[in-house]
Amino acid sequence: MSIEVVFEKRISNATVYRDTDVEQRRQCVLLMGLAAVFVLGLLFYGWQQYRWIRLGYEIESLQKQKEDLLGDQQKLVLERTTLERGERIDWIARNELGMVVAARGQIVNLTRDLPNTAPASSDAAEAPLSAAKR
Repeated sequence: MSIEVVFEKRISNATVYRDTDVEQRRQCVLLMGLAAVFVLGLLFYGWQQYRWIRLGYEIESLQKQKEDLLGDQQKLVLERTTLERGERIDWIARNELGMVVAARGQIVNLTRDLPNTAPASSDAAEAPLSAAKR
């Protein structure tokens, strides 16, 4: 039978100073920079896709709004032509407003050929028009 003897030696590494590995630090910074560029590229791509989809929906809703407005315009044009019909206006004038066709001598045509003179009266010719009497 053999006996094993183990000696325990406690080593304190508190006084050990390790130099920084410049090459390993440079590789770590380079890797973190590349990862940041990659993540920023993914975020930019995702933002572009989001904008593309959102603009597509906006264009579609604006096209629907344009179609609705064109339909409303067609309805309004049809309504205007219906309201402008001469027969309708004549019917409203005769039945609802009680108008009649003018008799002979009721229509007076004014032209610019006549001189612009007021009817002569003895009082109007003598007294000039004024705002205040003195």
